[in-house]
Amino acid sequence: MEDKVILISEIDTRDDTCRLSLRTDPDALLASIRAVGLINPPVLRQRQDFKYQIVCGFRRVEACKTLGWHEIKARVLKARSTELDSLKLAILDNRSHRQLNVVEQARGIQKLSPHLPPRNRLHVLSSLLGFPQNPKVLKKIEALSRLPGAILAGVTNEIVSFERAVDLSRFSHEDGLSLFELFKLLKLSQNKQREIITLVQEIAIREDLQPKDILQSREITTILDRPELNRNERGSKIRAYLKRRRFPRLTKAEERFSKELKALKLNEHMHMTAPPYFEGEQYTLRMTFKSVKDFDERRKTLDAMARNPAMKRLLEPS
Repeated sequence: MEDKVILISEIDTRDDTCRLSLRTDPDALLASIRAVGLINPPVLRQRQDFKYQIVCGFRRVEACKTLGWHEIKARVLKARSTELDSLKLAILDNRSHRQLNVVEQARGIQKLSPHLPPRNRLHVLSSLLGFPQNPKVLKKIEALSRLPGAILAGVTNEIVSFERAVDLSRFSHEDGLSLFELFKLLKLSQNKQREIITLVQEIAIREDLQPKDILQSREITTILDRPELNRNERGSKIRAYLKRRRFPRLTKAEERFSKELKALKLNEHMHMTAPPYFEGEQYTLRMTFKSVKDFDERRKTLDAMARNPAMKRLLEPS
């Protein structure tokens, strides 16, 4: 490398060949550079059109540009340096002071892969980017590179987890963004996000629809437009709607059971549960007591239950 003073106008700041991070805001560096100057010069590579490509120091260059600098001291790679050399240097520069996050690893995989032979691709990528040398892990991280930038930023900002982002990568960009925007609006937990993804996916298959059409349905938009509902209430109602739409018979059976159970007027000492998914005939009745007197009271409740028409309706086949 050679130290040179380069005109900022000669640097192509839009060339993100070696950029791993999605973060572009230079504000955190402005005060430091304004006070003490540029301590750590960026690393550049000159392209065939004589413009300079940033290898390391994107935010440093942007900060100097924002401060109105016309030239900058930089370290320029030798002419024989390849794009692969630049990518490796950019990755190692980042890893010298921190662990790469999963989005940066995904971007690194995407940028490095065209330059690597298939036979040792996993070994080189895992060693350079810092993830386990496991084909399943590689496949998951690589899936993120197919996601739109908004979702990748959502992973970085912890709006969606790594696992849920992998789920979203299986959708089209339009469908994935529709799900992501819902998660961003409702700030759902990882498990609730997974539940919605599964329900929407299964409804789309069963009804031959696009996931975005389900998410833009009148029922969901009506729930989202209700100002009296807080975020948790909206999330609960949307999940309940999707569950009803995905499992209409099960939902109907649950509603019927709940109605008749309420009519039995059981107290807190007696609990009745239906067979799982209403796919059997065995109901369970549990009661608690701590004395003979309590037991006699439960027996009377049982006699009343047996005479209650709601009990007969509850046990009738759905």
